[in-house]
Amino acid sequence: MESNSCSYSATTVRNGLISGYTAGICGIIIGHPLDSLKVLLQTAAVGTAPGSSVRPSTKVVSSSNFVISRASSTAAAAAVLTQPSRLTAGKRTLTSLYAGVTGPLLTVGLIQSINFAVYDSVRRVLYERQLRSVNDNGVMLGNCLPDDYLHYDHLQNVAIASFISGGATSFLTSPITMIKTKQQILQWSFRKAIQDTLSRGNSRLKLQNFYTGFGIHFCCDAFGRSLYMFTYEFLKRSISERQHVDNESKRASPANLSIPQRMICAASAGMACWTFIYPADLIRSRLYSQSLSQSIPTTMDGIRLAQQLVRETGFRSLYRGMPISVARAGPVAAAILPVYDYMLDMIS
Repeated sequence: MESNSCSYSATTVRNGLISGYTAGICGIIIGHPLDSLKVLLQTAAVGTAPGSSVRPSTKVVSSSNFVISRASSTAAAAAVLTQPSRLTAGKRTLTSLYAGVTGPLLTVGLIQSINFAVYDSVRRVLYERQLRSVNDNGVMLGNCLPDDYLHYDHLQNVAIASFISGGATSFLTSPITMIKTKQQILQWSFRKAIQDTLSRGNSRLKLQNFYTGFGIHFCCDAFGRSLYMFTYEFLKRSISERQHVDNESKRASPANLSIPQRMICAASAGMACWTFIYPADLIRSRLYSQSLSQSIPTTMDGIRLAQQLVRETGFRSLYRGMPISVARAGPVAAAILPVYDYMLDMIS
């Protein structure tokens, strides 16, 4: 079969890079404050500041040297923002919630551009294979329009492509996520957070410090990304099919969806993804907090840390701060994915 217009090329990779970069920057600007609040809820000593009048019932998890509060997420969030931190001086302001944004702003655009470019290219490759197969009538499928792969490929292609792109970029995002988390907890500069990471452990293995908890990080990025994109495409196609039934004069295609419809699909996908991966993300944040120079040294891995959290404070501790993360995921995803779709359609 002749080459079709859905094939990937230098131009399509460039388009994916540009679209991903633009979407990534939008996501950081919108979502970073709530991401900071999420990290603080996962790791900070809520309700234990000296002189504080608010002292909810708590238990100490000695391995991470932090306190888990049994207060509600709303009360805990308010406490994080209004009470002096054990690790930092003074109360936090809205501006302080942008602590750690430097690294993501400098790098997330590039990383998201690589992520989306890999995702787009793999989808094209898988769709080409799909076109080479025969349909139920034994007739070879013909050439496709340039954007057909975006709307008519199998959903399993979406899941596979996003898993590969998320897993591939996890090697780049692991150091950045660790540095960002330290900045959010202690309001450090980007340089200070890097120095702290390099100060731990064997002098010949310092770079490994940037990959603390990498197994959990890989699962969050690869499986989370796969669920994220799969859900987004599934919802878009479901709405498109319903519209096609209501209006048979139009071809059923997610390309016909309005921006608000895409935003609803994206927000739902983001919230579903974070609901699924949140316990792993919490463990990841606590592993990062353990690597702080101020923390008690420990060799506890993610599985043992999760077991100890459940044993000492119950399963609810694995969902501490989840409402904040889910609330953040909605608007962030509602910005990133429609912006990516729009940019890709516009420059393609």
